[in-house]
Amino acid sequence: MSIVTPEDVNALTKPTEGFLCPLSSNNFGIEFLQFTISDYQSKNTIFAVGKDNPTPQDIAVDFSCLGEDMYRKIKYTFSEDVLRLPLIQTSLVFSVGSTPLNGFRMIERHYFRDQLVKSFDFAFGFCIPGSTNTWDSVYSLPPLSEELIKDMIDHPFETKSDSFYFVNGKLIMHNKASYKYIREDSTAGVKKSYEDKFSAKLGAKGAKGAKDLLDDEADSLNLDRADLADAKPVAPRGGGAKGSKDIAWSKESDYY
Repeated sequence: MSIVTPEDVNALTKPTEGFLCPLSSNNFGIEFLQFTISDYQSKNTIFAVGKDNPTPQDIAVDFSCLGEDMYRKIKYTFSEDVLRLPLIQTSLVFSVGSTPLNGFRMIERHYFRDQLVKSFDFAFGFCIPGSTNTWDSVYSLPPLSEELIKDMIDHPFETKSDSFYFVNGKLIMHNKASYKYIREDSTAGVKKSYEDKFSAKLGAKGAKGAKDLLDDEADSLNLDRADLADAKPVAPRGGGAKGSKDIAWSKESDYY
């Protein structure tokens, strides 16, 4: 199999049919120990999984694949509210084998119905051999149109992602995920638009309000505004996701 580079995966316009490298490509002893997703504002945990903490009962994760793919394919089920959060925080704990890692990097591409809707590029940098590392990030999610949210709810597991991990510019790991979003009971009062939920904090509706909030967060963390979310529009392709033309997704870099 030929060497797959970051430039190769950044040129992809839809999920790959299979995996671009075998499990044996990870000859650096990298092991993921814990992964947590949380709402940055409330600090509420949305999802957490690891060796010492199994998946929460109210979060459905399907490991139904057979063979070596079972270690690299996962199905998530989340509440629709996740689609309306303006800021997400993630925490990844991973260990490294006896070989030092140079240029450890992850590129993650998200698609809905085979159209790219967001792309993230994270640089881990150098990792000491035999170390256990915790990497935290905060990134912005601009508001989705209600039409697109409905479309994503109505088409379970058609929201997909490919995660590619590189060392020295060479692909060593490739994981896949698909997502199902559950419509909340409207009588519970939880199905609100992004603007309804966050306008008081944002000071304005939509993307401008999200920018104001990010400026406040950057000030509180003593970070440059560009270190949080550098929103980058993704040009829609014909026949793709409804409402995606109005969305500017983030492309992140390491800022911790």
